[in-house]
Amino acid sequence: MSAALDFTYQYAFPSGLQNKPKGKPTFSLATSNPEQASPYFFDGQVKSPRIMGDMLLTLSDVVRTHFFLPRPVLLDPVLTSNENLLRLEGFSGCCGVYARVDLPAEAFDGECHQRGTTNVDFNTPMRNALLRLRDNEDVQFSVGKDAVVLSREGEKTIEKKVKLPLRWIKGFSEVQSYQTGLDLNMECSATDALRFVRSLPNTAQPKMPSFVVSAGRSLRLSQRAQKGAVQIWGTHRVKVIEALLPRAKSLRVWAHQDNGISAWEVCFASGSFFLMISPEVYRGFSGEGQLLSDLATPPSESLISKVKTQLKWQSEINIDYISDQLDLNHSQVSAALAVLSSRGLVGFDAAQQHYFHRELPFDLSTVEDMQPRLKNARKLLQNKIIKRVSAVGVNPAVYQIPGTDIEHRVELSELGDRCTCPWYSKYLGKRGPCKHILAAQLFHDASTEHS
Repeated sequence: MSAALDFTYQYAFPSGLQNKPKGKPTFSLATSNPEQASPYFFDGQVKSPRIMGDMLLTLSDVVRTHFFLPRPVLLDPVLTSNENLLRLEGFSGCCGVYARVDLPAEAFDGECHQRGTTNVDFNTPMRNALLRLRDNEDVQFSVGKDAVVLSREGEKTIEKKVKLPLRWIKGFSEVQSYQTGLDLNMECSATDALRFVRSLPNTAQPKMPSFVVSAGRSLRLSQRAQKGAVQIWGTHRVKVIEALLPRAKSLRVWAHQDNGISAWEVCFASGSFFLMISPEVYRGFSGEGQLLSDLATPPSESLISKVKTQLKWQSEINIDYISDQLDLNHSQVSAALAVLSSRGLVGFDAAQQHYFHRELPFDLSTVEDMQPRLKNARKLLQNKIIKRVSAVGVNPAVYQIPGTDIEHRVELSELGDRCTCPWYSKYLGKRGPCKHILAAQLFHDASTEHS
């Protein structure tokens, strides 16, 4: 059983649709934010209620689903609010599917009252309310509007006590690093995309990967790898976007060619739904280790703190602007943002190719303690058993590190790091560096500093 934290969501009222006898129906999302007395973010009129309902319902489907084992899941997604958009993010129970809904300001006639990040209540009555939304209705939308009742005597607070998986929390940090490496591979109309998605098999336990290829202006599924193809395991994970496509404009398919990750972006006239799936059905994003090198050799805390002061709930973080403001180079700011993303303070939008500020409502101060490979690498360094066998200044830098039964050889190179251990041989760096490479990186950086 995976490690988990006891976590309690506190909501002043349940999310749902309130029908008033002489007023407009109001769809309200209840928020949970213990650090704010009144987590009241937004209210306004929805321009396309059915589309918004479809996106939120699909997000709900993802966070309520464990895609390879029949396990109960009770997790609420995270909402970030600023003047430009409302953004909701969540993971599946297995942590192998990440979903994000972007609702820009133009999707509403309304006003943002507060910047911030919070959990939102996703319950069964709310899902039923989403199914009832229609475009010909005049629907008001509010986020946390009635949360002021938290301070009133006699009012009851709705609590959800859950086992919040550590891998779900780690997934939030890992998925950002993968998005920086996604490339747009193909795009088609929503009509063609719907035809393709409907043709996908429902099997949950594939024996072999499938490949998505361009077929004219549409897509088709192939069982052969070929140039430009996007590999997917578990086509049932992609089928969750089927309900969105009848009202969408287009579908864009993103891929990480080195790691087998794909993302499926459903684009609407206003807003989008972004679905990202892990390389294999049984692999959650939490165990990938893409951030380990950044965590092992991070910038100084003073530099990270300087960059953090520039975060003001932007939906787009301009690295060049921050570089000019702080008199830092582009790579320094990028390295600091990578560490801040591991702490839940920034996310990455692959479609727009920029970071955004949000602060996850979880304690990620111990994120390094959740990384066993990094902890083991630090132990190897502390035991002083790492030996450099190549001359200083030679590329690649070669190190020897004793293993359980054999001595491993590590090469650090600008073209890619390598190790002779079984972990590296199995994954070839696709799931982040092994503990020996991390230890060699730590040793190398320490030696460089003292040379």
